Amino acid sequence: MSWSPQQDQALSAVDAWLKDPHGPQVFYLAGFAGTGKTTLAKHLSEGVSGLVLFGAFTGKAALVLQRKGCIGASTIHSMIYKPKRRAGGLVEFVLDYDCAVRAASLVVIDEVSMVDEKLGRDLLSFGVKVLVLGDPAQLPPVNGEGFFTAREPDIMLTEVHRQARDNPIIRMSMDVREGRELPFGTYGTSKIITMRDVDRAEVLNAEQILVGLNKSRQLYNQRVRTLRGYSGVRPHVGERLVCLKNRANKGLLNGGLWTVLDHLDEEVADHFEMILDPADAGAVKQAVAVSVHTFFFQGRDKELHYTELRRTEQFDFGYALTVHKSQGSQWGDVYLFDESQAFRSDGRKHLYTAITRAAERITIARAA
Repeated sequence: MSWSPQQDQALSAVDAWLKDPHGPQVFYLAGFAGTGKTTLAKHLSEGVSGLVLFGAFTGKAALVLQRKGCIGASTIHSMIYKPKRRAGGLVEFVLDYDCAVRAASLVVIDEVSMVDEKLGRDLLSFGVKVLVLGDPAQLPPVNGEGFFTAREPDIMLTEVHRQARDNPIIRMSMDVREGRELPFGTYGTSKIITMRDVDRAEVLNAEQILVGLNKSRQLYNQRVRTLRGYSGVRPHVGERLVCLKNRANKGLLNGGLWTVLDHLDEEVADHFEMILDPADAGAVKQAVAVSVHTFFFQGRDKELHYTELRRTEQFDFGYALTVHKSQGSQWGDVYLFDESQAFRSDGRKHLYTAITRAAERITIARAA
């Protein structure tokens, strides 16, 4: 395969890092969408003597890695933690000191901006070299995330290769990143439409709905629930929820998607007790029991005292997500209600991040 001069430089730099036993444990390879970060990492891994593991923060991102030929790609969580049954049958996730990472020569982590300090330090505790891949053109991470990306990259890829330029989604992301406007119209199987042209069936059939503002997220979640025949505040069996805060000992990661599997019988006045099944939870595929304060499903969680927040898991309906919450994941078919103008100086990063969450198709609905 032929490489550009910039890609050759990246390959040489990472190769030198890999061969230096006294060098830093982490190498940060950054690049815009379409610059070939994953392709380069996969090529480098083929020359490594020993086991190479590929991972990502969420299950969706790990699946994208698998589709790109990174065999066995998994979530970071499932790489390094294992479920341990406690008294009373409760399951807790603990660091697995005998996991495959311990014997690996290299770990490659994609979509790394969502990795927080706790998860990052646990990964590094095995002493294995870690190559992390990220995209600085995306929105900056929130709530203490970005453990690996809170510094300048070791190498920054800026040249989008020719094959990627033919991908309409990459082309759209380039136009946004470089300051060009995206007119209404079609872009391959993707399209940009006015709000009056929104098709209800297309919205419901999309793999994921994205919005900008939290109040919009709550509004669209309720609309989708109504259209799907759900009523009331309590999540029904089969509904999709999103985790709002990490709780690693339970395998709960911020932004992970779950499905309500069952309700528990306990009568707790201000909490919903549920069994959840991971849909894209960034964790071991294990159902988990959670207790969630009712205020989270009423848009009233800001009213909770911090002592109450400490004793509740944090979930809300997950049909619509904010673009911020979607970081680290990717879906085949995304429907975006574009509110990037609300983010002022970060507006372009917001739209760029939203577009690059789509692997195959995106519909962008915005005001005319």
